[in-house]
Amino acid sequence: MDYRTPVCIIVSLAAVTFSVRALLTGKFVSGLLFVSVLGLFTPFHPAQFTYVRTSILDMATLALFAASPIIFEKSAGPLALKHPKGKL
Repeated sequence: MDYRTPVCIIVSLAAVTFSVRALLTGKFVSGLLFVSVLGLFTPFHPAQFTYVRTSILDMATLALFAASPIIFEKSAGPLALKHPKGKL
């Protein structure tokens, strides 16, 4: 089993989740972006791309998922550092 198969399964599940979320919030263009990611990373019929194209697609998908909080207009709540008030 290639390392790409589990990655494709995880990316496919995330793409389905985000595309449904985008369509339910009325962001149809974002929904189509995530559906296209699902088409590229489906584990059922893996597409054979060159190493360079695979790397480019991986980085583009990573950027899309990293931008998903911005797409859905959510803050990075738990990621934000909060300093406790008081004495050190």
